[in-house]
Amino acid sequence: MKNIFKVMLLIMITTSCKAQNTYPLSSFQPKHLKNNNYIKDTQNIYNNYEGTWQWTDGNSTFTIKLEKVQYWKMPNGNYYKDLILGGYKYIENGNLVVDRLIFTTPFPTSATAASFAEMQGGVIYPDINKAIMILDDIVKNKSCMAELTLIPGSTPQIIWHLHNYESYRHASLGDKPLDFSIPTDIILTKQP
Repeated sequence: MKNIFKVMLLIMITTSCKAQNTYPLSSFQPKHLKNNNYIKDTQNIYNNYEGTWQWTDGNSTFTIKLEKVQYWKMPNGNYYKDLILGGYKYIENGNLVVDRLIFTTPFPTSATAASFAEMQGGVIYPDINKAIMILDDIVKNKSCMAELTLIPGSTPQIIWHLHNYESYRHASLGDKPLDFSIPTDIILTKQP
């Protein structure tokens, strides 16, 4: 009886498991975004972006906090991917404009990114020194695309360049004037 139970259990386990393939972030293709596949940051590129980054100019401060999240189930697909998620805070002339630094960590894998982070994105190979982040300007109620470009040097810094989401995604729309409540072109320094 014990052997029959073990055989049945083994059959149930092997038939219920779905095959999963892991693809390095550096070489994945759109065809890999299916079938429970996992797009993994095997070279730990996202580790370079993790942390708290800040820009200060007099009484104005813009802060972003970024975290690498592994094995995130993508809400719009049947696959998993390593991502950079985060939030931001902006103080202008001593007045708090927006504080979206508070987000839940560790991120639950069963939830969508939008519920737990204000920013999400990653690098687009082969340029590992540039991350593209999707975020919402909460005050203006509009979507943005941020380019975060790592600056080589002894002091870790990132160039923050904000775009209108629609213009960035659809070049045929032309450049719309930038009208955001947060900075559009600054350099942030990694905080200890």
